[in-house]
Amino acid sequence: MEYSPATKVLKMLREAGGSLSGEEISDRLDLSRSAVWKAVDTLRREAYSISGVKNLGYELTAETQKLSQFGIESMLSSEWEGTEVLVYDELESTNTLAKQKLGDGKTYLISAARQTAGRGRHGRSFHSPAGSGLYFSLAFPWEKKESPVTLTTMAAVAVARVLERTFGIEVGIKWVNDLFYRDKKICGILTEAVTNLESGQTLSLVVGIGINLTPPKEGFPEEIRDKAGSVTDGKGSINPNRLVAEISNEIAEMIGLLPSRSYLNEYRDRCFILGREVTLDSGKTIIPEDISDDGGLIYYEDGQAVELSSGEVRIKEY
Repeated sequence: MEYSPATKVLKMLREAGGSLSGEEISDRLDLSRSAVWKAVDTLRREAYSISGVKNLGYELTAETQKLSQFGIESMLSSEWEGTEVLVYDELESTNTLAKQKLGDGKTYLISAARQTAGRGRHGRSFHSPAGSGLYFSLAFPWEKKESPVTLTTMAAVAVARVLERTFGIEVGIKWVNDLFYRDKKICGILTEAVTNLESGQTLSLVVGIGINLTPPKEGFPEEIRDKAGSVTDGKGSINPNRLVAEISNEIAEMIGLLPSRSYLNEYRDRCFILGREVTLDSGKTIIPEDISDDGGLIYYEDGQAVELSSGEVRIKEY
């Protein structure tokens, strides 16, 4: 997919780190001067601060704090070339729309400022108010032999890396798909597979990521108030487009290294339930000892190793 002039101009201005004349932008991007002006105008309407001085040119002086198709596209790595980026003010669920879009062989990145019916695992809802979180889904064909849980573990490590790098916090993982900070859940991940009904083969995967960046203005709902937390206290500025792009780029890098599972060592280090008593959906209490190379939870029963590939675990403190 050919990126829009606005995306190309934004990327060039960001990389320049200073002013560029309209003529220079026009020549380097093979765009008309009118197309350059329209691209700059489009970016300004998305709340990018771009100065324009006659005979001196254009300069990007501040990034937008809003979700922006152009902002995300301009920071995606080459692994995501051809990805269609869609940004919405509101959706029922980014995962739901992503699954509807699949089937044409294309790759999608769908993000929304608010979800009215955000979904978590086992049919649970995910609280997704406007102005508080980051909600997006990646959807793409899957031609690898690795199971969907592998993508979940990749996404967990990717999010943890980016949040730590950006905000200087320490992020833990609760198998298989929850991220914690200061003993509170700050992120949930939902991976869904589209399969061939006859063969059972996985054709495409959708991974949805929801992150509580700041506390909701009205507070968390009562049923999750004691368990939910946020990455920041709401002070300072956050560039949501950079976060989406950097998390996506981390995921792409790990996919590109398959069948290597080297990232799982980091997952294991972050997984704070290992060596602690947890309760399974069945009510059984176990002590997880390790994470398998397929992302499964390993525990021992009657001296035999058992691998749990799906399900829910609970620690009584959470």
